[in-house]
Amino acid sequence: MTDLQGVIRLLYRADWTRLSLYADVRSESDEDLVASRVLARMREKIDPWVSASSTWTEPTGEEPRGYQSWPATLLIAPGGRYRQEYPDEPSGHVTGSDGERDWVWRPEDPGPPELPSHVVHGPPRPHLFCPSELLGEYTLEVQGPVVASGRDAIAVVATKRTDIGHASHLGASSLGDDLSVIVDAELGILLRYEETFEGQRVSLTELTTVVLDPPEAADLSRFEPPAGSRTGQDSGESLWVSFSGPGWEAMKTVAGLAAGALGASIRFAPHRPGRENFSEGELQPAMPPAEPAVLKTDGDPSLPDDLVYLLYRSGENPAFTATVTEWHDWSAMTARVPDSVRSAGLGGLGYLIDSITGATHGNPVARTSTRLRVSGRDKYRIDYLSRSGKNHAKTIASDGEQRWQAFEAHTVVGPAHPPPREFANLVDSSWLFSCRLSGGNEISYRGRRAYQLSVAQGGNGRLAAPLLFFPADVIVDAELGCLLRLISFAADRPASWYELSDIGAEPIPADEFRPDVPPGVRVIDETGNAFADAAAVMPGAAGRAIRAATDVARRTNDALSAARSFLDDLRGRSRR
Repeated sequence: MTDLQGVIRLLYRADWTRLSLYADVRSESDEDLVASRVLARMREKIDPWVSASSTWTEPTGEEPRGYQSWPATLLIAPGGRYRQEYPDEPSGHVTGSDGERDWVWRPEDPGPPELPSHVVHGPPRPHLFCPSELLGEYTLEVQGPVVASGRDAIAVVATKRTDIGHASHLGASSLGDDLSVIVDAELGILLRYEETFEGQRVSLTELTTVVLDPPEAADLSRFEPPAGSRTGQDSGESLWVSFSGPGWEAMKTVAGLAAGALGASIRFAPHRPGRENFSEGELQPAMPPAEPAVLKTDGDPSLPDDLVYLLYRSGENPAFTATVTEWHDWSAMTARVPDSVRSAGLGGLGYLIDSITGATHGNPVARTSTRLRVSGRDKYRIDYLSRSGKNHAKTIASDGEQRWQAFEAHTVVGPAHPPPREFANLVDSSWLFSCRLSGGNEISYRGRRAYQLSVAQGGNGRLAAPLLFFPADVIVDAELGCLLRLISFAADRPASWYELSDIGAEPIPADEFRPDVPPGVRVIDETGNAFADAAAVMPGAAGRAIRAATDVARRTNDALSAARSFLDDLRGRSRR
C-alpha cells in the first residue's frame, strides 16, 4: 500500500476513536521561528482589512525562547477517550477526555473556576491522529516504505497547495511550507510529523513508542477528570463566556449601531436594495424542489476509494466552463438568529433583519446566474448574467498575474487573487475533508456520472469548513471532481443552493482571462485595503459613510500600533 492512492486511503480512514493505544510522545519546536511565522500568517489575514499606511513590526524587547523539546505519554481507549500526561513540566499537568467531556488538570489550580473555562474540544495531537485534513491542504509525494517506532510505515512529503479560495486554520500545519510525515501502514495515523519553513525546522512531533491494546486502556476510570479539573463545554457556552467584559460591550455597541445604520439605509434610502439590487425574476417565493432528493444516510462514514481519490485531486488542475445558478433563502438564514442575540445588546442586528425581510417584498429567495470559466488554480473568469445594481461587479477575472473587477462605470485592477469562496467551493471539492462525510452513492445527474454525499460539520476542529450552515447535500462530478450541486441547510430548511450546468471541458483561450476595458471607463488601482477599495467606488451616502468608517478604522489601527510600540518600549525598559 505504498502507492499514492493507498496512502490517501489510509489517511482518510484513520479513526483515532476506535484505537486502544499507548504511546510515548516527543515534541520539539523552534519557538522564535514559530512566533515569527504566526505573525506572518496574521499579516496575511489582516493586512487586506487595515490601512495600507499601517506597518507591522516584530515585537521588541522579548527574550529569545530558542529551541524547546518536551515529552509526554498518551493513553487512548475506544469511544474518544484519552489521557495525556506531561511529566517533565513543572506543573505536571494532564489533559484528557472521558468521551463526552474534555478536561485539563493542573496541580496548582485551586479548583474549578466560577465560570466554565475554555477547554478546547477535540482529539489529542490532531495533526497525528486526524491526518485526513492533509488531503485538502497539501499535495502528497510518497517516498517509500520505512520502519518507525517498530512499526511498518510509509514516508511521505507534503507540499502546501497554492490557495484556490479555502480558508485554512491558523494552526501548526499552516506555519511552514513543507511537511515530512511518516504514516502507519496499518492504522493510517502519523507516527512522525516534521514541519519546515524555507528548509528550517519549525516543529517536530513523533511517537517514539507505540503499544496496541495496552491493558491499562481497559480501566475507564483513567479517563475521568480528576477532582479540581477544568472541563470543557459546548461551543455556544464557550463563546458566551469568552465574549464578556468592557471590550465585548464596546464591540456589541459598534456592531449594533452598524447593523442599525445599514437597516435604516435599506428602509429609507431613495434606492432600496430590494428595488435596485434585484431585477424582475431574481426574487422568488421559495426554493426549487430537490431532484434527486436530499440523501438520507444511516451514518456510515465509509466512502468508495475512488471517490476519496477524486476529492483529493479535484483542485489540482481544474479546467472547465459552466453556468452557475444560486438560490439563497434569506428567511431561512435569519430564522436561525435567536431572540437572545437582541437581548445580548445587538438590537441593530434585529433591525437589519427586519429591513431585509421588508426589502424582499415577501419573496425571500434570491436567484442569480453566472458563467464560470476556470483553467488551473490561478486562472478564472466569472461573468454575472443576472446581477443588477451599480455596486456589483459584472465580471471578475484573473490571468494568474492580475485580477480585474469590472463594474458598470469603472474597472478595478490589482494583483492576482483567488476566486470568491462560493466559486472556489464548487471548483475544488477537497474542502470536504474538513467535514464528516457519508453516502457516496453513484448516480446520474443531468446526464453526468456523479456521486451524492451527505455532509455534516465535523473533522477535528482545526479546519473551518467554508459553509455557514450545516448539514449539506452535495453531488460530485465523477470526471472533474467539481460540485454539480451544493445545498446547505439551516436546521431543516435549504438556506443556500448552488447548481452547475452546461459543463464544457474544451480548452479556454488565455486571452479570455484578461477582459478588455472599454475606452473611457475609469480604471482604479487596488490599494490592498479591502475596505478602502470598496469605499472608493461606492457612490452616494453609503459610500461616504463607509469612507468615513474606513478612515476611523485607519486611525484606530495607527493608534493601536503606537500603543503597542509604547508598551513594548516599557517592557524593554523594565528588563534593563
